[in-house]
Formats: sequence, structure tokens, C-alpha cells
Amino acid sequence: MKKGSPYRKKFVFPVILEYCGGKNTDTLYHQLRQWNPDYPIAVLDNASATNRASCITHQNKVNSNVGGGIRDCIGLARHEGFSHVLIITNDVVPANEISIVFLEEIARYSGDIVQVGVSLAAGSDKLRYYPWMANRGDNKDRYVHHCDILFSVLKIDFIDSFGGFPPSQSGWGYDWEVSYQAALQHKKIVITDKFQITHTNNMDHLAWNTKLDELKKVYDERYSDHRVISPF
Repeated sequence: MKKGSPYRKKFVFPVILEYCGGKNTDTLYHQLRQWNPDYPIAVLDNASATNRASCITHQNKVNSNVGGGIRDCIGLARHEGFSHVLIITNDVVPANEISIVFLEEIARYSGDIVQVGVSLAAGSDKLRYYPWMANRGDNKDRYVHHCDILFSVLKIDFIDSFGGFPPSQSGWGYDWEVSYQAALQHKKIVITDKFQITHTNNMDHLAWNTKLDELKKVYDERYSDHRVISPF
């Protein structure tokens, strides 16, 4: 880690990926800081043109879009000397108190665990597509075949093992690739039902189709057929 870094002596580098979230991002940041006073939390602003948050710690001069922002978060963690990054998108709302140290303990449990995510609360738009991420109400940790990156710990050398995430504006397919590579490499993905988040960033059909077309293009080029990495 960098000498004098406020993130020293930690296993997981927590970073909120921010873009035009303003007060909502500030609220998310202060909640997480209150619940995790021993963890400095980075906030990477991806060149917000308007509605900037006040809690920004790192600033992109040019917007790298969601996919680039995810890669930037991993780059920040690597630069600080961390083995794991906790990526938190700014469009999630915690449904209960979330402990970063607990997520860290799960990630530490086994070198085979490459992703640790939190469950989705009722009402999350993502449940339509990822029902296995629904909170089960039993406060248990469970192995799953796939987990969205919305609020999750990623093991950096695992991401590096398949060449890192490819350039993508939307970042669609990154979670699929984690699932696919974890299966190939006999690694594990964990979701904890101790914590819940809500995600309500619904898209119109035009945005959906544009992002899906990009996913197909990016991963057809990487794997010859994007369907190879689908978790469905």
C-alpha cells in the first residue's frame, strides 16, 4: 500500500462508483461510514456533469462510463495495494445495516471465494432477472452460481486471471464473466442474506437493447459466442 495511505492495514478496498448521484450518494456514503467507522470509503466520481456529491475522494476528468468506472475502481484498489475491492454502485439503497468487516471475513474464509455479494430486498428491479439473489430471511451465507456486482467484493487476482474485464461502456456482461470464469476455475461466489439492498434503476427498452447489443459484441469477440458466459 502507498505510504501514508488512509486505507492501510485493510483487506478490502471499499469504493462507491458515483455519477450524478448528489445527495443520494452522500446519504449512502454517510450511512456506510457510520456503520463502518474503521473503514475509509473511497468515492470515485466518474466526471459528473451535474448533481455532484459532496463526499467525493477521487475524480475522473473524463467519464469512463459504467464499465470503465468498474475497471477504474479495481485500478484504485490495486494502486493502493489491496487484494480485494468492494464495489458499491451509487444507485443502491441499503435495507439494513451493512458490515464491511463481515463481508471481508467471508472473502478471507477461503482462497476459492472470488466474489461476495449482498442479497436483494423485495422490490428490487433486478429480482426479475436474478431471483436467486432474493433475500431468504434466514441470515445465512450461501454459494450461488452468479451475483450482480451492485454491492460486492471481488478478488483482484481472479479478475486478472482472465485478462481483466474488457472495455465496455455499460459493463454489461462483467458479472456473467465472473460467474463463467468461477465455474471454469472451480472458484466460489457467495451471497449473504444478512444484508439487503434495493436497486430501482429501471431502464427504458431503448437503453436495454443498446446495452444488450454491446454485451453481445464485446463477448462475441472475446469468447466467439456471448451465450457461453450466460448464467441463465
